[in-house]
Amino acid sequence: MRHRSLAAPLILVALGGLFLWRNIHPEAPVFDLIATYWPFLLIAWGLVRLIEVLLWRASRHPSLTGGEIVLLVLVCMAGAGLFEVHRHGIRFTPAIFGEQFEYPITVQGPAASAKRIVFDNLRGTIRINGADIQDIRITGHKLVRAYTRDDADRTNGETPVELAIQGDRILVATHQDRAPAEQRVSDDLEVAVPRGVAIEAAGDNTDYEITEVNGGVELHGARGDARLSHIGGNVRVSIGRSGTIAADGVQGNVDLDGRGSDVQIENVTGQVTVSGAYVGSLDFKNLAKPLRIEGERMEVRAAAVPGSLSVDLGDLNANKVVGPVRLVTRSRDVHIADFTDSLELESARGDIEIQPVHVPLPRIEAHSGSGQIELVLPPNSAFQLQAIAERGEAINDFGPPIEAQTEGRTQSLKGSVGNGPAIRIVADRGSVAVRKEGSAPSARAPEPPRPPAPPKVPAAPAPPAPPAAPAPPTPPTPPAAPVNLKDREVKL
Repeated sequence: MRHRSLAAPLILVALGGLFLWRNIHPEAPVFDLIATYWPFLLIAWGLVRLIEVLLWRASRHPSLTGGEIVLLVLVCMAGAGLFEVHRHGIRFTPAIFGEQFEYPITVQGPAASAKRIVFDNLRGTIRINGADIQDIRITGHKLVRAYTRDDADRTNGETPVELAIQGDRILVATHQDRAPAEQRVSDDLEVAVPRGVAIEAAGDNTDYEITEVNGGVELHGARGDARLSHIGGNVRVSIGRSGTIAADGVQGNVDLDGRGSDVQIENVTGQVTVSGAYVGSLDFKNLAKPLRIEGERMEVRAAAVPGSLSVDLGDLNANKVVGPVRLVTRSRDVHIADFTDSLELESARGDIEIQPVHVPLPRIEAHSGSGQIELVLPPNSAFQLQAIAERGEAINDFGPPIEAQTEGRTQSLKGSVGNGPAIRIVADRGSVAVRKEGSAPSARAPEPPRPPAPPKVPAAPAPPAPPAAPAPPTPPTPPAAPVNLKDREVKL
C-alpha cells in the first residue's frame, strides 16, 4: 500500500493562511517575517516527514522523494536570497509595492536670535539658502508611500514639520520616525534662513544643497550627496556613502570623512582634510592652506594647492603645488609639475613624471616599485643627482656632467651641477630618465640587426664506389645420358 505524504499539503495550508492574513492586514510585515523565519518551514517539514516515517516504516515508503529533494533545494535558495535582501535594508513594504501620495509643506517662524539651525531625522532633499531675513521659511512637499490614501493621510498627520526654539538654536523636526515601519516618508524642503546662522543636519538618506551661509555647516548621514557654496565658516561632512561631495568658496576649514565616489573642492581659504575611501574622481583647486588626503590606497600632503590636484582610478596629476609635498599611491601614474620646497613620492606600481619649474630646485626623493621614472630639469638648475634603475635602463638626455654607470643588472646616473639640493630617484623594476626642459625625450636606438649566419659549407660528395667485379660465368650443365628403353623392360 502506497501512502501519500502530508507535508506538502500542510505547508500549502500554512502559506495560504499567511498570505490571507497579509491581505486582511496589509500593514503586517509578512515578507520581512518570511525572510527572517523561513528556516522554521524546513523544521516543520522535517517533523512531519519524521512522523510519517515512524508511522509508515512497515510499508518501506521512502523518507524523501526526488521531487521533494528538488523542492527542498529551491526553498533553501529562495529563503537565503530573501534573508540577504532583508539584511541589506530592502524591505517588502509599500515603499516598493504601494502608491505615492504628496502633501504640501509650509512652515515659518522667527529666527532673529538664533545662532544655529538644526535639521533632525530627515530623509529626502533639503536646499538651504541664506538671505537677509529675520525668520526661517520652509516650503516644499512631503511624499508618503502607502497602500491606501487613508493610511497616507494618517501618516502625514503624525509626521508634521515643526520648529522648536531651544535657546540660541532652532530645531527643525520632521518626525519621520513616527511613520509606521511598513511606510516610507521623505521630505523635499526649500529653506530660507538668516545669512549669519550655522547649519547642522542629520539624516538617513538625504541630499543637501547649502549656499550663502556665513556660519559653519555640519552634515551627518548614512547616505546622500552634499553641494556647498559660499560658506563663511568651517565645513564638516560625514556621510557613510555618497555619490558627490562638492564645496566651493568656503572661508573656513573643510573636513570630509566617509565613503563615496566623487569629491570636488575649490576656492577654500582654510585647511582641507579628506579621510575615508573615495573611489571616483577627486579634484582640488585653489586651496590656500594645507591639503591632506588619507585613504586606504593613497596619501597626499601639501602645504597649499594654488593650482590643481586631481586623482582618479589610474592617474594622479598635480600642477602648481606648494610643498613640502608627500605623495604615496599603490597603483597610479603620477604627473607632478611646478612644485616648491620638497617632494617625497612613492608609488608601488605606475609611471612617474616629475618636472620642477622654479630655480633653485626643491629637494626630490622618488621611488617606484614597478614603472619608469622621468625627471625633467630646467637647463640652468643646480642639483646633486643620483638616479638608479635596479632592473632597467638609465637614460641620460641631460648631457654632461651626468654620467651613466653599470654594475651587474643595475644602471645608474650620477652627477652634480653647482651647489644644488639632493635629487634621488629609484626604480626597482623599470627605467629612469633625466632630460632638460624643452627637449624631447630621445628615442631609444634600435638594436642593430644581427649579421646573417654564414651559409653552411656543403659536404664534399663521397667518391663513387668501384664497380663490382663481374661474376664468373656458370659452366653449362652437361646433357643427361640417353636412357635405353630396353633396359627398363619389365618381365612379367
